[in-house]
Amino acid sequence: MKRIIYELGGRAPAVVLTDDDRTQFKDALKKVNASKFAKDIGITRTHLYSLISSQRMEFLRFRQLEQELGLSLLSNRDIINFLFQF
Repeated sequence: MKRIIYELGGRAPAVVLTDDDRTQFKDALKKVNASKFAKDIGITRTHLYSLISSQRMEFLRFRQLEQELGLSLLSNRDIINFLFQF
């Protein structure tokens, strides 16, 4: 399964979320104030949970959440596969 996808036509690259991604995001958010965290990254708490519950998330937002929460969900192989798919 491709973890990072890019659809032609101007859409940004997106990460296909797995159940494990969602679980790790939710577990990490239990350790912080989710409302404050969301506000700090410029979105609402509702939008934050909507992103985490979705099937895919825009790559840059995914990386932002990963970094801010101290997670590392994408493997080097995921990134290499994306870079060399074209």
